[in-house]
Amino acid sequence: MSIAQRTGMIWSPADDIDLLAVSVANDDGDAEIRAMLNINQAARDWLNGTISLMDYCDILQINDIPDPYEIVGEFCDHTELIMRAGL
Repeated sequence: MSIAQRTGMIWSPADDIDLLAVSVANDDGDAEIRAMLNINQAARDWLNGTISLMDYCDILQINDIPDPYEIVGEFCDHTELIMRAGL
């Protein structure tokens, strides 16, 4: 299911990182917080071109994201919708 299908709208964030960033709950522990920081830094690095898509997906998998290519696919699909809509 795509981002637009879940939200019912084509969301055009001010920063692309908002489509990839993850967060943790207030009661999550240190391991979850470290994973969130790793994932969000990897997303920023991939968007900036400092790491490859393969490296980004590897980092996601290391941090317990089971199907990173699904997330990347949703991001690319949503970005394409934004471009087609001229947003």
